Formats: sequence, structure tokens, C-alpha cells
Amino acid sequence: MEDQNSSIRVLDRAFAILMYMADEKRPVGVTEIAGATDLPKATVYRILSSLENIRAVITRGREYAVGPTMLLFADAYRVRTVISEVAHPFLLGLRNDTKETVHLFVFESGELFYLDKLESPYQVRMHSRVGVRGSLTNLSAGKAILATLSPDDRKGLSEAIPAELFSEIREIRKRGYAVDDEQNEAGLRCVGAAVTDELGRPVGAVSISAPVYRFPSSMVPERGEMVRTTARAISDALRAFQQTPIPVPIRAQQ
Repeated sequence: MEDQNSSIRVLDRAFAILMYMADEKRPVGVTEIAGATDLPKATVYRILSSLENIRAVITRGREYAVGPTMLLFADAYRVRTVISEVAHPFLLGLRNDTKETVHLFVFESGELFYLDKLESPYQVRMHSRVGVRGSLTNLSAGKAILATLSPDDRKGLSEAIPAELFSEIREIRKRGYAVDDEQNEAGLRCVGAAVTDELGRPVGAVSISAPVYRFPSSMVPERGEMVRTTARAISDALRAFQQTPIPVPIRAQQ
């Protein structure tokens, strides 16, 4: 327990140092950092040395600046936090074209969550809620993500995959979208497709959902292709966003 508390203290101190450096947006020295964070100079120096080893900070003479590793973290964070904003115009177009409920999901740490929902203009609507966890094995969005994962990645999921779903996964891979025929909720049919990053890994999914009387099986190929095209467009937009350089303070470049 003592070792754990010691590790937590080191992390707290490292983050305090990085937060100060980030706020200052300029190279700073050990003495200044120690004074601002109320830490001994020897402690600050040891932590900075460790951070320098992983390029979280870099030296500028006798001063230190935020390093490229932190920019990678920032880039990963901004992609996650803006996925809803990037996807929204595509979701709006899909909802307006189909007049049915459209969902955006995010796939985090092996779990699926509702991230955004655009309601159908019709009176009969779904009871889904943003922030709620979704099923990877029943929802079309979940099955589309399973089809995108490698076999090894699927083994690490907390949700067990029924044996009969594996043959369906092969079909999903071929056509590019998945179907939920009242498996998640009686009376509702859905089609979904995965949103992927630049390496083809799933980061989320898009789905169209409607009551079966408004969404007969004969419409599945058409709407499946629509959701597949939308998911691909969102994926492309996210990749373009991720490749946009993050501005680096001019003084830190010197």
C-alpha cells in the first residue's frame, strides 16, 4: 500500500509540473517550476529527467518545454472529444434522408456507448439514451464493430460472443454493414456500420433505427448502403482532422 501511495504522489507531482509548463506555454527552468509547484528542486529535476526520457519534455539549454509525446496525447484526446462534432453533419444528412432515428456510438475500452441521437420526426420513437452502454452482440452498431475487430481483440472483450454470431460477422465484413432484426428491442429493425481510425480500428459506429412497419426487410440493402457510406465519410473526416497539425508555441520551437 505504501508503494502504491508513493507512486500516486509521483504521478501527482509529474502532472503538477506538466500543468504548470502547459499553462506557461514557454520554456521554464527548474527553480521556477519548483517555486510554482512547491516541490524541492531535486524532486523537480528527477521528474523532469524521467519525463525527458519519454520525450514528454525537452530541454532548451537550461530550461524545459513540453515535448512531442504530450502532443500525441493531445491529438488522441481531441479526436475522441470531437467525434460527435465531426460526425454531426453526416448524421443530420442521414436522418433527413431516411426520416428515421440515427445514432452515433463510441467504442471505448472494449465497450459501446451511445454518443449522439437524432430523433425521427415521426411520433413512434426509440427509448435509447445518450451515455447508456449498448450491446456489442445485439445492436447492429455493436455487430459492425465486432466485424471490424481482429480475432485477438474480440477475445479481450468483456461481453461474450455467441457462437452463431461468428458466421454473421463474416457476412457483415463482406457487405460493410450489420443488421439488427428485433434482436435488441422487439418491433425495431436497425442497420449499422463501424467508424474507423487511420489504422482501420473501430472508434465508433453509426446506425439507422425504425419500427419494422416503417422499415421492412426489403429496405435493408438500401439503408445498409446508406449507413455504410455515412460511416465511411465520418471515418475519412476524422482521419483528416487527426492529421491537422497542432500549433506549437513559437518560443518552444526555438
